[in-house]
Amino acid sequence: MGELCQVCRREIERRAVRIARLIAMVSTAALGVYVMLRVPPDPVARTVSGGAVAAWYLLTYLIVRRVLREFRR
Repeated sequence: MGELCQVCRREIERRAVRIARLIAMVSTAALGVYVMLRVPPDPVARTVSGGAVAAWYLLTYLIVRRVLREFRR
């Protein structure tokens, strides 16, 4: 009772993925610019910061996608 059909679920997932990818890219680009301006030129610091930016993208994408899926139901 109250379940969505398969087509509706796929459409919600498709929209959530598209929006989540866009939001994650924009926020990651902003973080990347900040990191490039603030982190010292030490190679180790740059490597760790690059990993943090990549993790930021992944976490932002997963969280936003989940929130949008839940919100759309």
